[in-house]
Amino acid sequence: MTQDVGSYFRSGFHQIRSAPGLIIPSLISGSLSSSVGWVIMLTFLILSLPLMAEVAPIAERNQDLISEIIEEENFEDDIDPKMEELVEEFSGLVPEMIGLSIMFLILVCVIVIIFFALYAWVEAGTIGYLWQGVTTTTDFRNFLYYANNYSFRIMGLWISMAIFSIVLFLMPFFTLVLLPPPANIAIFSLSIVLCLILWLVAMVLLFFAEEFIVIEGMGVIGSIKRSKNIVAGNIGSVLIYIFILVVFVMTYGVIAGIFEVIAVLFNSSLSPLFVLFSIIILIPWMQLSKLNFFLDRTGVAVREIGKEIEILKIARGFMARSPYILINFVMKNKVYLLASLFVYGIGVGIGYYIGYLFSFLSDDAMMIISGGLEEQIFFDPYISMPLIDCIYYFSNNVNVAMDLGLSGIFLGVSVIAGGIVNGSITGLVYGIFPVETATMFIGVHGIPEDLALVIATATGIKLGVKIMRGQESGAEAFMETIEVVLATSLLLGIAAFLEAFVTPIVVSLMV
Repeated sequence: MTQDVGSYFRSGFHQIRSAPGLIIPSLISGSLSSSVGWVIMLTFLILSLPLMAEVAPIAERNQDLISEIIEEENFEDDIDPKMEELVEEFSGLVPEMIGLSIMFLILVCVIVIIFFALYAWVEAGTIGYLWQGVTTTTDFRNFLYYANNYSFRIMGLWISMAIFSIVLFLMPFFTLVLLPPPANIAIFSLSIVLCLILWLVAMVLLFFAEEFIVIEGMGVIGSIKRSKNIVAGNIGSVLIYIFILVVFVMTYGVIAGIFEVIAVLFNSSLSPLFVLFSIIILIPWMQLSKLNFFLDRTGVAVREIGKEIEILKIARGFMARSPYILINFVMKNKVYLLASLFVYGIGVGIGYYIGYLFSFLSDDAMMIISGGLEEQIFFDPYISMPLIDCIYYFSNNVNVAMDLGLSGIFLGVSVIAGGIVNGSITGLVYGIFPVETATMFIGVHGIPEDLALVIATATGIKLGVKIMRGQESGAEAFMETIEVVLATSLLLGIAAFLEAFVTPIVVSLMV
């Protein structure tokens, strides 16, 4: 006998509470999203280095003139020989800028294609891991097995859906060309609405296609047909499920938006906290509820996972063990730590080089910072709430640490890019400002924060090496990565407290 739609959501929440390991695919997916950004940013940094080396001297020679242009509202009326000379100097860089832009766009396209394939890999592994998790056991080797064996079929399904969508929405535009006005406008508007309805119907009918590919081992065409039959036979339940899901997500978005507005009023943000909550709770809950729906309607039994664990009690115990976990990892993995420090050193070097090129702007930057301590975006004077800042710093850095560690699953390339990008931020500060000023900004909280991120990067590099050696060693290294990355939360909590409560005091005394 089939269950009611609400039971799938309740079961999903119970499964997360009883088996926290079921959130692992969501963590991997989140790290992949960050990996895309890191690789693109690193590509931009490397390509822009030669151009920055040419722009910086021009900007330094014309610093006063550029400041006047920025501050002057009607600088068009004040064109003088210096202005013409500045325009001519920058115009000489246009061919190089165009060439670098074209190269960057080509590389971004290549990166997007690669990560499209990786998203399909993660999706296949997610479905297989969760399916085995709710029916047999949560073994990370299941993720690797299903990801390696079904990613191409998932990719084929997505490409088919993309082609269908593009062709469908291109069809109305032919009416604008083939039919005479004004009839073509009316028919175009009507056809757009009809195509949108048809597209929504098609997407609903494909609701379970991915599950049929991974769980029943079907091909793309077979999964489409099977999904259509199951959805058509349960169309009422499917629509109710989608409606509940949409309402919940919209409600969550509104609540997150309200808290974000409140945080912005205090010159802070809570978006990293809600992103963290989404990755740990919301996304796994939606994935499991859909899987429960699929398994119930296809007659597959779900195992009784057991009673819910006491999360707070376990968290307290884990925090108490965190120092020992970190010390043990550091003592046993010196090679990976040295590799991590080398990666961060490259990032610091790149950041310092860029910052040093523009170090002539340090006084202007200090004026902006000191002005920011006196003015608020919406109100005057500047208002800050250290508690909100602390939550922001902690949740943001926990996200970064998790992504650095878990992105090692993508053969370590992403974690290296992430380590370089994060290291370049520190180098940039020290490049622009004098050593004592830069240390004032990041010295108080930077030690525990950078230490945590270096350790997280080391776990990611180790995971990448182990994954390349095979599933057995990769699965063992992945569980170690999860444990060590979670243990770095202790250091990140200390860093967040110092950055929110101590660093502002130091800066206000020095500025």
